[in-house]
Formats: sequence, C-alpha cells, structure tokens
Amino acid sequence: MLEQKPMMDAVYAGILPACTACGFNPVFKDDMDRKQPAVYSRDAASVIDFTSEKGKLRVVFSNNRIHLLSCAPDVVADDDSMYNLDGTYLMILDEYDNKDVRSVVNEMSEQISDTYAKKTKIISKKNAPATVSKAAVRGGSSFDPYTLASKIAVAYPELKNALHENVETYGDFLCEDFFLNHANPVIKQTITENNPVKMKKLFGILGEMYEDGTNACQSLIAVTILGEICREDRSFVTQIIPYLTDTMLEPVTTVLKHISASKSARTRLDNPPTFKPKKKKQGLMEKLMGSAMNQSNLQQ
Repeated sequence: MLEQKPMMDAVYAGILPACTACGFNPVFKDDMDRKQPAVYSRDAASVIDFTSEKGKLRVVFSNNRIHLLSCAPDVVADDDSMYNLDGTYLMILDEYDNKDVRSVVNEMSEQISDTYAKKTKIISKKNAPATVSKAAVRGGSSFDPYTLASKIAVAYPELKNALHENVETYGDFLCEDFFLNHANPVIKQTITENNPVKMKKLFGILGEMYEDGTNACQSLIAVTILGEICREDRSFVTQIIPYLTDTMLEPVTTVLKHISASKSARTRLDNPPTFKPKKKKQGLMEKLMGSAMNQSNLQQ
C-alpha cells in the first residue's frame, strides 16, 4: 500500500535525472522548500512541474492515475487545459507498492528521453543503425533487431562493447553474431539463475520487442535466442513459459518443438551462413521461424 505524498516524492526523484538530462528544471513555487521534492497539492491532486526552452512538463496524480503532460514553453496556464496528454499510468495506492512506482518511473523516464533527449552518436569508425523508439512504434513503426540488441545491451552493460564492435566489423549490425556469440551466454545465465526479478526484467524486454517487432525481430527472439538456449537444456523451457506473453507463447513453443525434433534445424543453428555484405536475402533465423510456423499451421 502506498501513500500519495511519498509516492509522488519517489516519482519526482525517479524522473529528475531524465528531465535534467533533457534540459528541464523543476519549478518551485514561492512557498516551497527547494531542498524538498518539487511536489505541490492542487485540490486532491499532486502536481510536479518542469520547464525548459523546449517546453513544459507536468506530472499529475489524481484518481489512482499518473498523467504525464506537456506544452509549449510560452503557454501560461494554471490548469491542465493547454497541455497535451503524453501518457497515463495506473497507480492504485491501496494495491500497488514501490516496485510499481519504479516501473512507472522507468516508463516515464523513457518517454521523456525518447521525446526530448539529444541523440548522440556512438564513438565508432562507423555509425550504428538508428534504434526505433516507443514513440515511433506508436506512430506505426516496428522494433527491429538492432533496437532489441540495444535494449539488451542497456540491461547488460557488459555487452555494449561487443555491440559496437559488431557494427564496426561488419559495417552494419549482424544479429546472429552478436546474439549467438555474446548476448546469448549472458541471457542464458539469467535463465539459469531463474531469479524472478531478473527474469521479469529480461522477458519484459523480450516481450515488448516481440509484441511490436518486425518479423525479423520476432524470429530473432524465438529462434536465435530462446530456441538456441533452450535446445541446450530442455529444463529451461518450463522456466521461461511463465514469463512469455500471450502473443509469444504459441509461436515460441512451436519453434522450440520444431528445433528439438528437426536435425536439419539444429544443424543450421550450429552452422550459420557466412556473412555476405550488401546482399539481400532471407536470413537463416527467418527461414527457421517460417518453417516452424508452417508446420504449426499444417498441424492445425
């Protein structure tokens, strides 16, 4: 169970780094202590304001919901009528706890960063591909394999150098090399430990990327990552199933069965094709995914 004031103080502290990084400063009213979180009451609601030359941000908690609002920098309004609604997050004080607060803070911080942060180039001989933001997905785009790899590298910082070197080596992102040789062992360790907190974080990334990902991204998750890891140890299958989204469950389990039963599929995983630059063709993992899906349809 949460109390409104401490909850909003935690939200303020949680999103402050993202806001500061994007050039926003908290707004303190005249009677507020600047050593305390910049949270003020408005009727039954709690409000946080930020401002910058880019615009204004407002966070409002009311009726078990947190609203993230924004407007142009020159807008003058004490109420919320001139603000745009950028996001709404459920926060039921009687039912939620600090973990839920942290989850909402992470989502809000990502939304703020996606919208306002200046994108910096990786210091590399070759520029990495652009990642796909949540805002772009809401506009109709889909997460791609490089975005998945970038999300995994954020969750496992020890993979960042390997990701950068992959792009430098191939002049583009070669997903099979990065996951089979670098990311999969780290992901496998998380599945081996089977720590609920770590598993929820990992499969939160995989689930989000699968739900709104391209076919190539979905294939990468089902075949290259989970298929490869689970074929090494079938006990992993029962460990990952509780964390699969409804959308992932049937395709992923079908792929796992196909890899287990098909010697040719296992052989192709053991011997991925040699990298051939500038030649467009269907990837190995997409073929495996397609083959597994066709077999599932025939069985139905």
